[in-house]
Amino acid sequence: MSLLFAALLALTPVTAEQAKKVFPAVDLSDLTDQQRGVFIDVAAEVLNYAGCPETLAICLDPKEKDPHALRMAKLVKMLAKEGAPAQPIVQLLEKYYGNFDPQKRVKVASDNCAVEGKGPVAIVEFSDYQCPHCAAALGPLTALVDVDRPGAVHLCSKYFPFASHPRARIAALCAEYARGKGKFWQMNAALFANQDALEDGNLKAYAKQLGLDGDEMIKEAYSGKFDAVVEKHLREGLAAGVESTPAIFIDGRLNELPARQPYLDWSVDDELQWKKEKGWRFPQNPDAVKGKQAAKGK
Repeated sequence: MSLLFAALLALTPVTAEQAKKVFPAVDLSDLTDQQRGVFIDVAAEVLNYAGCPETLAICLDPKEKDPHALRMAKLVKMLAKEGAPAQPIVQLLEKYYGNFDPQKRVKVASDNCAVEGKGPVAIVEFSDYQCPHCAAALGPLTALVDVDRPGAVHLCSKYFPFASHPRARIAALCAEYARGKGKFWQMNAALFANQDALEDGNLKAYAKQLGLDGDEMIKEAYSGKFDAVVEKHLREGLAAGVESTPAIFIDGRLNELPARQPYLDWSVDDELQWKKEKGWRFPQNPDAVKGKQAAKGK
């Protein structure tokens, strides 16, 4: 560790000029001094996810010429720019990159659900119709499939209604009815857009707007006709470790980044790169690597 870098670690905030001297390959000029301090703290602690097997700070040395470090630095910068503190960013990155490990991926079927888009990367989302975060994720996921990465991904939507949300299950049953009529995505959008109005009368109205028979929908939803599908999705989600929604799996990898653009685009691009490189090398003993770096800094 250089003396200048060690000095910067003790500084908060950090000016653009100071940061540029240590990280000439990374443009941090659009961050605040406080955010640059966060970036430096993260880079000093987190391990580069592939290529150079050192901390990100060391791998950003231009002599390393490591494209993985430059890409990781962009992600750290994005997170720092949103105002996140250093330690949560480190923890998020460790989880995010760690989930690319094949041993941490889970088998989640992407063919027993409503599917939108065509592409080699399978995105499976478990959602609850009374979950506000799921409603917020609808737009970014739709844009990902239709606009941002068309031809690269396909999205499978699965039901994961929580018992604490009293109208989430009946909404899911109505969505399954609509799926059988070829109107799932339209009903899906209507349900998320009206989370505070999911009583039977409201559900019938949404069905009518889509040209469906609302009375028949409610009757079949309460009859138990679609219970098996919802229960199957719930069991799959529980088996995959779903604890909250939206839970988004990308080729079986739980996505830890925010369910927003540009993070969803980023995660898909990483998945495509991971496939291209046939997997990344993971540190066998991260603590040992960090220990070695600490010894170098003495």
